[in-house]
Amino acid sequence: MDKVTYFDVEYANCKNKSICQIGIMCEDFSNSEPYYPELDLYINPEDGFDDNCIKIHGITKSKVENEPNFPDAWKDIEKYFTNAVVIGHNVASADLDALVKALKRYNLDIPELYYICTYELAKKFVPSYSVANYSMSCLCEYFDIDIDSEHNAFDDACACSDLFKALVDCYDIDVDSHIKKYIPHETKEHSAYVSSPVLRKSISEFYGVIRGFSIDNIINDEEVQYIKNWKTNNSQYITQPEIADILKVIDNILADGKITIDEITALQGAVKSYLDIVSTSAVTLATQILDGILKGITVDGEISEDECKNLRQWLYDNIYLADHFPFDKTIALVDKVLEDSIITKEESEYITAVINEMLNPVESLKEQVNSVTGKHVCLSGNFAFGQKSAVEKYIIERGGIMDSSVKKTTDILMIGDFECQAYSNGTYGTKVKKAIEYNEKGCNITIIKESDFFAKIK
Repeated sequence: MDKVTYFDVEYANCKNKSICQIGIMCEDFSNSEPYYPELDLYINPEDGFDDNCIKIHGITKSKVENEPNFPDAWKDIEKYFTNAVVIGHNVASADLDALVKALKRYNLDIPELYYICTYELAKKFVPSYSVANYSMSCLCEYFDIDIDSEHNAFDDACACSDLFKALVDCYDIDVDSHIKKYIPHETKEHSAYVSSPVLRKSISEFYGVIRGFSIDNIINDEEVQYIKNWKTNNSQYITQPEIADILKVIDNILADGKITIDEITALQGAVKSYLDIVSTSAVTLATQILDGILKGITVDGEISEDECKNLRQWLYDNIYLADHFPFDKTIALVDKVLEDSIITKEESEYITAVINEMLNPVESLKEQVNSVTGKHVCLSGNFAFGQKSAVEKYIIERGGIMDSSVKKTTDILMIGDFECQAYSNGTYGTKVKKAIEYNEKGCNITIIKESDFFAKIK
């Protein structure tokens, strides 16, 4: 064991373990030389705070509302967990559980995690009569270790480093024999936990969809039916006040069986009121709205000249989205079609087909896969087949070569079926976006669902 990471988190609530602070240190255990800088990070959990948690660590919503969210922080700390042994107190049931829940929530890949728990070590080696209990504070007092501020994630991570070294030195512990692999577990609470960001994304896109409906000042039967279906699919959230307001407006405008432009405007206002209070980055929100607009203008299977022109105006009004997929491809597409300021039937069909491909990349880009022998395969998401390591083993045994990330030389990007469930509304992860970008530049990366992959490879 060389690379060790001392890790502690504080979370906003007990049910979801939404992280609001991370303390982390990474060093070479043999010589205590640091691998990376020590980090004391505050995180916007984008979730509610429990009073009990606030009493423990003193972190409130207002304190972290301007801090980065977890995906932004993960870009900086992922390397601390790669090929490392994570050390913490109750680290498996508390800190790593919170970490994995956050990764699942934001559809981020979960690395292989190995750990040593100082609580378990202490219970095994420290006589029960020597300490009142095996809490961090009692053990630090026993070993004469100072904790600058208990229940501060960074101070606890530092104290855990001292505690681990004290245990090893005092009892001559063979640390390698105590390393365990962390196995994430599913819970009902986690299912409820991930519904919140999924719901927020659904509402953001719905706002874009109804913007798309009104973009030509005409509401047709297909668009009315879409709104009815959205209400039905989201009625389960009626107990949430913000959603209840949106559903109530939909009921009112559907009362006479028709929807006018004025009623669509009123619905947009209700949804916008919700979006004004959610904590989402401007780019993320605008991209979700753009996806919705694209869906809204193609729901009837064609795009009119007014829809295309108004879409172009929206794109130029939001030019800050440049370099974010699918903005660049969309603006190039509408500029090309509108070069002569008119849209023919063929051009309408063409732009509709391209937009549908962008909204449904997994369906539109998947190809026949007969063998993985000699092919570079990258995995994304969570798999019905089992742990990602089991999928990798299956592919390697059949001559495949694993890529940890999407590269120009990647042949196949396989998306876990559990991940594909989240893609049903045209939303997808960074690996899919990267594969699309490479394909647009001339690469040939097959994007395929797990179930399709196994059906075809067999």
